[in-house]
Amino acid sequence: MNPPIRDLMDQMYPKTFYRNFEEVPCPSDQNSTWLCFEVETKNPAVSFHRGVFRNQDPLKTPCHAEVCFLTWIQEVLTPDHHSQVTWYVSRSPCTSCANLIVHFLAMHRRVTLTIFAAHLNRFRESDYQQGLLRMDQEGVQLHIMGHKEFEYCWDNFVYNQRKQFVPWNELNENCEFLVPKLEEILRSPLDRISQKEFSIHFRNRPRAYEKSIWLCFEVETTKSRVTIHRGVFRNQVPPKTPCHAEVRFLTWFQEVLSPDLHYQVTWYISWSPCADCADLVADFLAKHRNVSLTIFAARLYYHGDPEMHRGLHRMYQEGPMWTSCLL
Repeated sequence: MNPPIRDLMDQMYPKTFYRNFEEVPCPSDQNSTWLCFEVETKNPAVSFHRGVFRNQDPLKTPCHAEVCFLTWIQEVLTPDHHSQVTWYVSRSPCTSCANLIVHFLAMHRRVTLTIFAAHLNRFRESDYQQGLLRMDQEGVQLHIMGHKEFEYCWDNFVYNQRKQFVPWNELNENCEFLVPKLEEILRSPLDRISQKEFSIHFRNRPRAYEKSIWLCFEVETTKSRVTIHRGVFRNQVPPKTPCHAEVRFLTWFQEVLSPDLHYQVTWYISWSPCADCADLVADFLAKHRNVSLTIFAARLYYHGDPEMHRGLHRMYQEGPMWTSCLL
C-alpha cells in the first residue's frame, strides 16, 4: 500500500463541502470521496493530527481517499501507543477499502477507528453491505452523520470565513432514512469467514488462548430440507457493547423465523457456548418448539469448570444434538 502521490489538505472549500457532503440517500456521483480525519495519540503527551484527503483522480495514479489516509498514517503512527482515529467521510468505504481497513486494524491493534458517513455507498448491494459488516466485526464504530457532525466538519475542515453552517433542506429526514438502514445492515450475518480467521479460530487444540467466538450457521426448513439462510456471526467486543456470537444469532433469528414452519439449525462454532449462552439457548428452544439445533464445536470452552458443565447439560436436555467437531 504505497500510492506515489498523497495529497493531504488542511481544509476544503465550502462549495466542495456542500456538493459532496449534502446528505441525500442515493447520491448520483459514486466516484468522489472526501475524508476529513482526526488522529489523537496519548503517550502520555498528546499528539494530534487533522486534515483532509480526497480520491486521487485518474490523471494521477487512482487512489481512494481511505487508501491515501492508511498510507499516510503508517508514516506518523507510533506503534507502542494507542491512537484514536475519527473519520468524517462523504460516503462509506467501498468493498475493497473496507477490506484494507480491516487488514490495517488487524495489524495495528492499538488503533481504534470511528467513521461518520454522510452517505451509505451503494447500500443495497451485498458486497458493500458485507464490507460494512467486516469493519463492524473488526471493531470499527460506524455512524451516520447528523446535524452535529456536519456542523463540526464545517467548523474544522472547511474554509468557512467564519460563516455559520447552514443546513440543507431535508437533512434530518435523510438522516432518519439512513440510520435504520445502517442498523439493519449491521444486524445481518457475514457471508463467509476469511481463510486466515478460520485457521486461527477453528483449530481444535485442547487449549487455546484466542477466545474470539465465531459461529457459522445453516438454517433449513424440515419440510423442504432446503437451506434458506447461511452465514457467520462473531462475538462483539469493546469498544462496542460486548455480545457473544450465540446471542447475536438468536437476536437475528427471532426476526426471520416464522411460527408456522419447523426449522433445523446447524452451528459450526469455534468454542462451545459459555454457561450464560447455554442458558439462553435452552430458554430459546423451550420457547420455540418448532426449532431443532445441532452444534458442532471445535473446542470446549473451559471444559473443567463445573458451571460450564451445568450449562451444557441444561442445553442438551432441551434438545440440541451435540457433536465434537474434529477439524
